[in-house]
Amino acid sequence: MWSARRRSQPDLLAELPHVTNIRDLCGEVSRRTGRTVILEPREQAPSVCGACAVTESAVHVFYDPRTSRFHQDHIIAHEFSHLLLGHHETRPVAALSPAFITSVDPATVQMMLGRTKYDEAEERETESLASLLQRQIIDRWLRSDEASGDPVQDRVTHTLLRRREAQQ
Repeated sequence: MWSARRRSQPDLLAELPHVTNIRDLCGEVSRRTGRTVILEPREQAPSVCGACAVTESAVHVFYDPRTSRFHQDHIIAHEFSHLLLGHHETRPVAALSPAFITSVDPATVQMMLGRTKYDEAEERETESLASLLQRQIIDRWLRSDEASGDPVQDRVTHTLLRRREAQQ
């Protein structure tokens, strides 16, 4: 069985498939957790950016659809990082707000990961891995011909890359 606790962040990054979009890691996170990963856009309370509810058969990753695509992807990367680091394996069930999660029966949730529910060291570790993961994905995307799905981001990237190439 795959164990997240024995791997360093560079090892985890090296083991992950090469993707140019964080959402394309759903299958890999699913394989590693043994649960189906379901991405769910859900408006969040002002103090919450994202959350992850783990049930016996699924992982529900919630992110706020009102924020930018880039921010949504970072929220997803953050929640995936909690899962890749194995934080869901040692967390107790947390109280769920029915208004927060309407698609998951609170009785079936084995544990709830919320960005504000961690000690500082665990949150730093998670945010560090999420940032490294996003950097790696963005670097791959910049070297590819794929569109990001966000026309504004694509125009900005094209402009910045043109300027960088002109300076070289």
